[in-house]
Amino acid sequence: MSSYFAGNGNAAEARMEYFAIVCEAFESGFSLMEIARITGGTRAEFFYSILRNSGLVASMPRGRSPKVDLPEQIALVFKQKGLSFPKWCHVWGFNTEVARLALQVDEPDNDDKTYEIHRAFRRDFPDRYSYIYPDSQLCSEEVVRLKTGLISPDIEQLVSVSWCKEVEKYIASLYGEDGIEGVGESWSEAVKDLEQVWWIHKGATRLKHALSAKCI
Repeated sequence: MSSYFAGNGNAAEARMEYFAIVCEAFESGFSLMEIARITGGTRAEFFYSILRNSGLVASMPRGRSPKVDLPEQIALVFKQKGLSFPKWCHVWGFNTEVARLALQVDEPDNDDKTYEIHRAFRRDFPDRYSYIYPDSQLCSEEVVRLKTGLISPDIEQLVSVSWCKEVEKYIASLYGEDGIEGVGESWSEAVKDLEQVWWIHKGATRLKHALSAKCI
């Protein structure tokens, strides 16, 4: 998992709340990759681990997954997103070989398994899908994207650090952001905890907005 989500302090509680929102989004119909895209996450494996540990996605059989001979352009998509093709198929409930063959069809019919697999690929990797399959009717479907403007840019955040006698720890907080605080035995630990809480807050805010505006 990302180092942003490691540690104790306030980040520990924020992390558990974030995990719950990720699970809620998945149960409401958002796919693994849509959740990653909504939050601005760069590595899908992090969200895969959350869903697997929560029991929403069953664990795959032990051992190394067999190598899948994918077309170069499709193989590159999964490499860039940090999720293996077998895991992607597993989350969607697709047979790996059926999915591999389906993605070699340029224009799927809208009433077969190939279409279902293409639609999942389009939802998860919309820009790459349009590039690889420019003539597919699925290219016109709306997709879920990262919502900009919900969170103030990092460069605009002002941080204060102070000693709190009540808890006998340093408290790091952001001006204008109620409840976004980090705690630590030193000011550097408090700031580090605050950074983790801030990254979690950004992802959670974007997911909450997507859930409230859900239209898929």
